[in-house]
Amino acid sequence: MKVGDINIGELKPIPEPELCDEKEVFAFFGLASFNAQCAEKALVNFAMGYKVVDNSALNQEEWLEIYNGLNSHTFGRLLGQVKKKVDLPYELVTHLEATLKKRNWLAHDFFYDYAMHMSDTDGRKEMITELQNLIHIFQVADHTVEKLSLKVWETMGITEDWLQNEVATQLKEYHSGKDA
Repeated sequence: MKVGDINIGELKPIPEPELCDEKEVFAFFGLASFNAQCAEKALVNFAMGYKVVDNSALNQEEWLEIYNGLNSHTFGRLLGQVKKKVDLPYELVTHLEATLKKRNWLAHDFFYDYAMHMSDTDGRKEMITELQNLIHIFQVADHTVEKLSLKVWETMGITEDWLQNEVATQLKEYHSGKDA
């Protein structure tokens, strides 16, 4: 899949609803929220990359201070900072601005706007369909920003292989801690 000239690869498949009951609505809401947070953290990492490039000789304390500062920013504020710093493709800016609106709507108004829909199967199906659309939007934003972010991190020697190895190491540590 491509966003403008950026090849973002394949997205994770979005599940299909089975019963369209209340639990499923909440499950799809959770998946949409998870993907919205992934997109937001991708922006944090992207902004962090540019901050670190500008301040190349950081110690661990300075690194964490910058990261924690960025991590406390809202999606909208992060997007504003990134847009000031980087000349992003028009298609990506448009998608990220739509992502911001959809993320805020999901967090603040989704259940209010769909309150009556929870009362019947057709309404819940409509809610799930909307949540599936949001999941797609958030996955596209996450993957696109991660692809751009990787280009910045590669200038500092952090490659996709390095990141995959780091994730594998952390996953192994997590599982060994569970088994202990």
